[in-house]
Amino acid sequence: MSLSDFDLKNYIRSGRLTINPLYEDTIQQNGIDLHIGPEIALPKGRNTLDLARDETREFFRVHEVGSRGFEIPPFTSVLLHTEEYIKLPTDLVAVCGLRSTFARLGFISPTTYVDAGFEGQLTIETFWAKSHPIKVYRGIRFLHVIFVKCLNSVEKPYSGIYQEQRGVRLPKTLIREVEAIKRTKKIDVSEL
Repeated sequence: MSLSDFDLKNYIRSGRLTINPLYEDTIQQNGIDLHIGPEIALPKGRNTLDLARDETREFFRVHEVGSRGFEIPPFTSVLLHTEEYIKLPTDLVAVCGLRSTFARLGFISPTTYVDAGFEGQLTIETFWAKSHPIKVYRGIRFLHVIFVKCLNSVEKPYSGIYQEQRGVRLPKTLIREVEAIKRTKKIDVSEL
């Protein structure tokens, strides 16, 4: 079940859901709109990124989205982050997608899921899919977030590497995960 504007206001008023800062254009009919924060990350344009060997942060450069905006080159993938810091309770999951205006302009972004118990600014990957540059500005609403209520609170709230992130958070290095694949044990359903 997704939350309506009425539900969202109740969650925010009661302190169960935090959105800071909260603007008058944030709460929509069935979700919230979030604004572009002050940082943007672009790929450096290096060679192949090898997930088993490379530090992912070496493949990005973080820039400031100043008062004059930031020009995104044609056909470029960027990481944007929200100005807002959010804190989810243990019974809500967030589903993030671009506002339809951004999609109609020519941005493409995969759906992003935010786990129950997460808190921080959101970093969202988006691709500018046109053959000409575009200039973006801090404070523009770009992301629409829908909140889905879990039937029960989660047993294990989010506590990963992105917890309490601020600014653009680059992707974590996956070297250890690639190594862990070799040691991952399959479990039997009875172990749940």
